Amino acid sequence: MTFLLFLLFLFLLLIGVPVGFSLALAGSVGIWAMMGMEKLLVTLPNLMYSSLNSFTLIAIPLYVLMGNIMIRGKLSDEIYDVLNEFIGHLPGGMAIITVLFCTIFAAISGSSVATAATVGMLVLPEMLRAGYQRRFIFGLTAAGGTLGILIPPSLNFILYGALTDESVGKLFIAGVIPGLVLSSFFMIYTVIFSFKKGYKSALTSNWPKRFAALVRAFWSLLIIPLIMIGIYTGIFTATEAAGVGAVYALVVSLVKRRLSMKALTDVLLDTLKTSCMVLIIIVGAIIFGYVVTVLQFPQQIIGWMMAHQVSALQFLIGVFLLMLFLGCFVECVTIMVLLTPIMYPLALYLKIDPIWFGVFLTVNMELALITPPVGLNLFVINTIVPDSKLGEVYRGVWPFIVIMILFLVALYLFPSMATWLPGMMSK
Repeated sequence: MTFLLFLLFLFLLLIGVPVGFSLALAGSVGIWAMMGMEKLLVTLPNLMYSSLNSFTLIAIPLYVLMGNIMIRGKLSDEIYDVLNEFIGHLPGGMAIITVLFCTIFAAISGSSVATAATVGMLVLPEMLRAGYQRRFIFGLTAAGGTLGILIPPSLNFILYGALTDESVGKLFIAGVIPGLVLSSFFMIYTVIFSFKKGYKSALTSNWPKRFAALVRAFWSLLIIPLIMIGIYTGIFTATEAAGVGAVYALVVSLVKRRLSMKALTDVLLDTLKTSCMVLIIIVGAIIFGYVVTVLQFPQQIIGWMMAHQVSALQFLIGVFLLMLFLGCFVECVTIMVLLTPIMYPLALYLKIDPIWFGVFLTVNMELALITPPVGLNLFVINTIVPDSKLGEVYRGVWPFIVIMILFLVALYLFPSMATWLPGMMSK
């Protein structure tokens, strides 16, 4: 029965039904087949209400709002100017700035696509004019954008926390060190590649210009420590931090007179569209997950794992391969909300730390964002540069896919990378 429902879901996707509605329709058919139409009419409204009746999920529209304000209010441009003044004159400086800007903007937006789009619009035209290899910079920007769902605030961590009842605050803190380490991996490759290619910069800078850029961007940069320190010290929860960040970004943008009434209206509409898309997918996934739970699919897998003595490492390799395959065809939010209710009980059975597992799943989702042919970040980059070809983007992203797989190995070998800071929070 479960297999047939998955096939129905995939069929609906193939004929063009939106993801959230595909999940909801497949789940509804399952409830109807098992319990009848009367039970379906009673169960469906309850599931739809309970799926969104969550304090944690309030953070999604608030973080999206904060990121949109930072973009439309040009606060992200100020941060880019600071990096450009300090690093832009170095050999390969533009490529290094791309990684650093992705890292910093990831701590603002919570979204991979928003990070790739914003950074790409600022750096790609400049790097093309400077003569950087096209496929290198396409792959670099697409991969750097994936940091948006690993470095907090991360919409993926919010989803994982909502689906598993794990602490979103601990998940946020757990993503800090892995995010910085992965960013460092990207940086090392970028420096080596730029050195081999002999990329040089014609930009010049001096300390008065750097200091002036830092002063201009001071209030924009302050939003990152404001959120992280507030969550880490327990001053406010991750959801409350979203509200604080959104209000702070709005006040700074208005004080700097960067947001007109029309721009603010556009910000609210963009936030509404993005938030509704994510929340509809969550509703559909909860309906589909209800059927999977009633059919006891996770328990059946646990029984099979017990019979075959599956180890934690074998399970994690299986999850990686499954998500790598699905990432070629399905976008990451769908994979996350579809598989988490199934994988989470299995991880608990194998005594895998649930916070570490959330980071592991999120890194796998990063891979899904740049895996051909359907990785969303690949299409974002292709859209930013009109004369680019998807083939160029596909070729440019492969070195970064290898880097991310190596990072997953490092995360497995050194689990404290994701568990040390959350452990410090509970002391």
